[in-house]
Amino acid sequence: MTEILSWTLEAGAVLSRRDRRLQYGGALYGGIEQSAQSLNVFIYSDPSAGAAYGYNYDGWNEDFSIFLYTGEGRVGEQEMTHGNRAILTHKEDGRALRLFVADGFEPGSRTKIQRYVGEFELDDGLSYTRAPSPDIHRNMRSVIVFRLRPVGNVLRREVDKSTSGDAPQIASAALVEVETQETDTYEAAGSGGVTAERRESKLVQRYTEFLRAAGHEVRRWRIRPPGELRDLLTDLYDTTEGELYEAKGVTTRDAIRRAVGQLLDYRRHIPQQPTRLAVLLPARPSQDLLSLLTELHISCVYEEPPGNFNRYKPS
Repeated sequence: MTEILSWTLEAGAVLSRRDRRLQYGGALYGGIEQSAQSLNVFIYSDPSAGAAYGYNYDGWNEDFSIFLYTGEGRVGEQEMTHGNRAILTHKEDGRALRLFVADGFEPGSRTKIQRYVGEFELDDGLSYTRAPSPDIHRNMRSVIVFRLRPVGNVLRREVDKSTSGDAPQIASAALVEVETQETDTYEAAGSGGVTAERRESKLVQRYTEFLRAAGHEVRRWRIRPPGELRDLLTDLYDTTEGELYEAKGVTTRDAIRRAVGQLLDYRRHIPQQPTRLAVLLPARPSQDLLSLLTELHISCVYEEPPGNFNRYKPS
């Protein structure tokens, strides 16, 4: 049976996992620990652990009103079970969420210092969202990212800010330079994906030079969909013609299907609706795929021979 134990630790103070277990219960090592001895759910944030796998969502948003916290589950899609469910139902269970952040190491050891940030509760407007990340095997999946609001006095530090920013209520879109060194992280992980991405990047660079030599202004759109934590970045946007391009490093059916889906998705969030959509490819695809693009009123621009670009337009 759980007890109502008075919580005395001040925001900003340090409390080891072992001492916390002795005073308030809960297991030692998990990221989310529901106590059987007290009405608390202890959650531990360690951004360095997420960064080791190529993502990091944890931390305060820009105005310190929301703390983002990634749920548990190291392999495959994270599910709303176990610790994740304990966070989701903490209000109806009458439990407080107690947040700690890793803050260096204890002197002379590899034991991480756990600094108490304060008490939190799930945001009533948007309690959680999902975001892409690789798991421990480098396979792409989605993780649960909870949005926590502070209750009472909490520790707010610049060092604890999230690198992703918060999930907006409405979509945002801005034109940026083509040379912006970012990629759309929704692509599949793996060496094959990396090779295709490099091929695609070089193709985009060659076509950008081709368009600029013809006097066109070329940019790209950075889009943040509503309720999401990652930006989408288009490949090319010809502002002179109002044409949006999605490039692929191969001419396979799967690649072209993916390009079509991305173009339609991007177009939904761009305030200046593109007048034309186009797929950019390194070679001419099959006639059936050209017919598919034609039926969808999407142009195909392909490189053939190298350095020269041809256009197959919808009739």
